[in-house]
Amino acid sequence: SLDYPTEATPNQEIKVSVKVKNTVNDVMWDTLAYIDEDSMTKEAKAAFQIVEGKKLFPVRMDPEQEETVILTVKITTKALSGEYLLPVVVATGIGGCREGCEPSLLTVFSTIKIKRNDPLITLEFDKYQIDIEQGVCEVELVVPYLPNIPFRITNINNTESAYNLKMTVVQDTPMVKGIIDPPVNQSVLQPGGQITGSLYIRASYEAPIGTQVIRVRLTYSDKYGADYDMFREIGATVKNVGKNFYDQGRLYYDACDYENAKISLNQAREIYEENNNILVVQEIDKLIKRMEANDKFMQGQTRFFAGDLKNAVTYYSEAKTLYTEINDCQAVQLCEDAMNAANRPLGGILGGVSGSGGESLTTFSIHTIIEIVLAIIVAILLIIIIRGKGGSGGGRKLSLPGKISRPSQQQSNRPSQQPISRPSTEPIRPLKKF
Repeated sequence: SLDYPTEATPNQEIKVSVKVKNTVNDVMWDTLAYIDEDSMTKEAKAAFQIVEGKKLFPVRMDPEQEETVILTVKITTKALSGEYLLPVVVATGIGGCREGCEPSLLTVFSTIKIKRNDPLITLEFDKYQIDIEQGVCEVELVVPYLPNIPFRITNINNTESAYNLKMTVVQDTPMVKGIIDPPVNQSVLQPGGQITGSLYIRASYEAPIGTQVIRVRLTYSDKYGADYDMFREIGATVKNVGKNFYDQGRLYYDACDYENAKISLNQAREIYEENNNILVVQEIDKLIKRMEANDKFMQGQTRFFAGDLKNAVTYYSEAKTLYTEINDCQAVQLCEDAMNAANRPLGGILGGVSGSGGESLTTFSIHTIIEIVLAIIVAILLIIIIRGKGGSGGGRKLSLPGKISRPSQQQSNRPSQQPISRPSTEPIRPLKKF
């Protein structure tokens, strides 16, 4: 007979007590009890781990003698709930002598019901298909400014916890990558507990047009140590509609055609905003704001050179505000310099000169006037110097590099001994050449 627990749970050891009584009128020799693994089903083999599968009784068992041995099995961590048959065989030899006994086999099946309480984990995405735009080379796309699909991991078992939960991306491409954020790496998920996050998808500006598959895997274990996994696939369709609008807008921008640039960029902005690609949206907003700032500054320049300094300062100030919002420090400094120039009155010896509309003359105008005056003064000084060097009797001839003339003999005399020059009416005698 067999004595054993009829119910068990994973990781539990089961003792199977095998009791044999010699009810024949002869001696039983070398009686053996063992678990017959060859007779076990595939499911039973996965459910039971044999710890002690064979035991010998006393070598000789006389009639009416009763003996017991214990076999041991362990329920595996992966054993599924259900009923399993465990075959136990008793083999012996019957006869008057040990060498010539008659073999005898008896198989007894024990039925063991395995119970396990598994966590019931679900993994759900808000959608399993998403359209995404190619990236923009000027913008480094990072979390959380990427198109994404929220997901939820839920333990719908009200009594059992799940352990060692981990979610990873097991399939994507270098151009279209999946990023799980925040990362799922949780030690315990209580009954009824939930984990939320998003699968962010980054498409580079070189990503091929078409649909790419992103595959994610969720693994976890139960209290018995059994491991589980599940997979989900997301289709990401890469498009370039928004990128085409963006590239066109950049071309218009570089050509200073701000009107058409704004039209194309705003069309791109709508598409990228729908994709939750906030970084590209911010880049587009920055470009549009820069164009508005450039327009304001140029209007200020126009007013400045027209002498309308008050309105020039207003436009410079508005341009400065826009440049500040996009963190363009050089443009901000340029606006400040322009505002200072428009607000600075004329000082020094020319102080108090008024421009049109009663406004003070700008530093730009002062510099211009000073440069003109200095140029005139320099020209006059040059004329005076040239005339002063030549004297009233005619200009002095300068010797240029090249042919050198020999001096006359009279030059050997001291200056006080030189004869007085003849009147200019006397014909000039040619010098004698040597």
